[in-house]
Amino acid sequence: MKILVIEDNENFSLLLCAALREAGYEVDSALSGLAGVKMALAWLPDLIMLDYNLGDMTGYDVALAIKCMRATAGTPFILLSSMADDQLLLNAFQKLPNCRAAFLKTRPLEDIMRLVNSAR
Repeated sequence: MKILVIEDNENFSLLLCAALREAGYEVDSALSGLAGVKMALAWLPDLIMLDYNLGDMTGYDVALAIKCMRATAGTPFILLSSMADDQLLLNAFQKLPNCRAAFLKTRPLEDIMRLVNSAR
């Protein structure tokens, strides 16, 4: 299973990518929204782990861009953000059919990995 991590916090991205690789996933990452959209189109991941605040765009903009491209339209994603407890944000993401879950980054890594494993 190929997982793309779109996360502008390089340290968190490295930690998450290492944990995913250790669990046996093929992983790549992007440090900005635009780079994430380009990587999704070029690499065609099976799952995307998506931050909301990406600096150049929001995670919502990234999710819409990925959904609007034929090659990635069905790619599921998990929102993994420090803002994942904001109810307005959650309501907006829950309207996107590709959104599988929203998790706070502060959740234990084991919880995040359980969610990814269940998305197989």
